Amino acid sequence: MGKKLRILMLIGIIIILGSGFAFANNKVSIQLDGEILETDVDPMIINDRTMVPYRAVLEAMGAEVSWEPSARMATAILGSHRVQVTIDQSIGFVNGKTKSMDVPPLIVNSRTLIPLRFVLENLNCEVDWDDENRMVIIKAPENINPTEINSIQIEEDESSYRIVVQANDVIKSTSSFAYEEPERYGIDICNASYPERIGEISAENDVFYGVRFSQFDNDTVRIVVDLKEKVAGKVKLSDDRTEVIIDFDKVKEEENNDESNEEGDEPLIPELDWRASGKLIVIDVGHGGSDPGAQAKLNGKVIREKDLNLTIALRIYELLQKAGANVTMLRDKDVYMSLYSRPEGANSLNADLLVSVHNNAATKSSPNGTEVLYYNKEDEKSIYGFTSQEVAELIQKELVVETGLKDRGIIDCPHLAVLNKSLMPAVIIEGGFLSNPNDLQHMVTEEFKEAYAISVVRGVINALNSSVEN
Repeated sequence: MGKKLRILMLIGIIIILGSGFAFANNKVSIQLDGEILETDVDPMIINDRTMVPYRAVLEAMGAEVSWEPSARMATAILGSHRVQVTIDQSIGFVNGKTKSMDVPPLIVNSRTLIPLRFVLENLNCEVDWDDENRMVIIKAPENINPTEINSIQIEEDESSYRIVVQANDVIKSTSSFAYEEPERYGIDICNASYPERIGEISAENDVFYGVRFSQFDNDTVRIVVDLKEKVAGKVKLSDDRTEVIIDFDKVKEEENNDESNEEGDEPLIPELDWRASGKLIVIDVGHGGSDPGAQAKLNGKVIREKDLNLTIALRIYELLQKAGANVTMLRDKDVYMSLYSRPEGANSLNADLLVSVHNNAATKSSPNGTEVLYYNKEDEKSIYGFTSQEVAELIQKELVVETGLKDRGIIDCPHLAVLNKSLMPAVIIEGGFLSNPNDLQHMVTEEFKEAYAISVVRGVINALNSSVEN
């Protein structure tokens, strides 16, 4: 073998070995609590962010993980902390609130890769990077036990009595209930513990006798208010979800209002069961501000969906208030709201039901009729007493009767952010098609707007009542 050939072979070997070393050095490994974690897909670095297979890493530390293929959404729950991310979207949801990511989740070789630091740090994990060994170092939370309830107190102001429950961490969720004979109102705080196991506050006033609380089961703290009359509390969470607040309005003297009693032109609305009157309904008005939604022309006038939606939603709000429901609107004026601010707003309010008011349109003029969109989340029935599907069915039934439009049924739509990013049951109502001439003629009338509003109110109240029947 000539000297020149030996030199060329040596150079080739060096190149091959060098390539091998470069490949080995570029590989990223994961260390979880001191142990190297084996994954079926190697981690990747994209834009200086480490992407890892979400199920392998999260399940290894004991997190609950789920994947919704239609929504392309991965959810991870560790203790009371919840992170939701969606493929190719740079907005994630952390405990129901929006947060931005530098790199969105993606799918490689049929495996979902998530931005490791974003997800794990928001699950209370510690994440570090060893540059020399190209290793991600993860330390799982030392304590993933139920959130601890530190104190339960009663406060009073001019108009209400308030029960304030303080916790040491994020509160995952609450569910309310009420009983008769004797009258009691209460809430269950999920994934929570009360170290003292049992306690009570004697604080008699014009609404209740006192408050009792205990460790109801291994991961539920139950608070019961012994009532003097049939009244439900209004439950909300603090912005950081570490406090539960239950408000009871003080008893007001009854006012004589003969005129209101004599009104005979109000629509027939089911009576709201007092036990469901504290459940919070949030109304989302579709589109608004710079986003007009669907548009159509009728007799030379431009009809904008956002205006139609707002008129109908305001009437829904008015009728629900008159029925004694606990209701609020995400917007009551013509202002713009981003897509993700809608479910986030309902999550922040700790709503029991999100109702999004819309009307429809298509590229062709032939589609017509009314429909309700829904998506069932896990544990809706056990926490809220009804599912998104059940609410959709009740509202759709009323819409078809009252509006007279074609029955397009209810549709499962897990890909819609308003439905899949809201923690509570949620529906989107599509009243009619602005793109259909016959629907449009009907939709611009006051009779249609009233029929739409009445249908929603009846469906919502029937759903609320069903949630406390048992």
